[in-house]
Amino acid sequence: MAIVINGSGTITGLSVGGLPDGCVDTDMLAADAVATAKIADSAVTSAKSSGLGISSAQQFRLAASQAGTQTGGSVLTNWEESDTDYQGIGSVWSQSSGIFSTTTTGIYLCNWNMTATSIDVQDAFDPNIQISTDSGSNWSNRSHSWSTGDDTIFSQSINNHFIFDVANVSTFRLRYRESEGNSVANGTSINGSSTENYTCISFIRLGDT
Repeated sequence: MAIVINGSGTITGLSVGGLPDGCVDTDMLAADAVATAKIADSAVTSAKSSGLGISSAQQFRLAASQAGTQTGGSVLTNWEESDTDYQGIGSVWSQSSGIFSTTTTGIYLCNWNMTATSIDVQDAFDPNIQISTDSGSNWSNRSHSWSTGDDTIFSQSINNHFIFDVANVSTFRLRYRESEGNSVANGTSINGSSTENYTCISFIRLGDT
């Protein structure tokens, strides 16, 4: 069939694939011209879908029980990434001596829980999460919970969550303390385990900073 340029501004007689490669670029495509049905599933790679969905989710737990200290404010240090029926998404969070850091900027949701036993009557139990944006020179409280023992309850499990922004990975630090500074009796045990979660913390990346 001959190619005919019509007076109406249309072209007839052009077969599918008849245009030379490279003669149509993205600027020639109308907005929203490519329908979802025209995009092959295999064409949507992880690089193309960056920023969509959850790109990072990790959980850490206290690997063994840790005794409370009467000095208060002690940082929990005996952490491991959960490995029982667990699969994280990505591997951007790590910790050293209880100080957590990340290799990826973004907005994160942090969920945390602490379980303690053998709490003395009226003993303070107030774990908190602190953040530093200057490599650990200064710290500020970002999430805090309270509880105390009494005559009948000697075990407690408390939790909290918050959203935070990591704008600079080189200077961002996070730590998990057994208390704000109140005395936690030496007989108190901050519960940990290498097979299940008692005292734990998780980080889920929600989006870009």
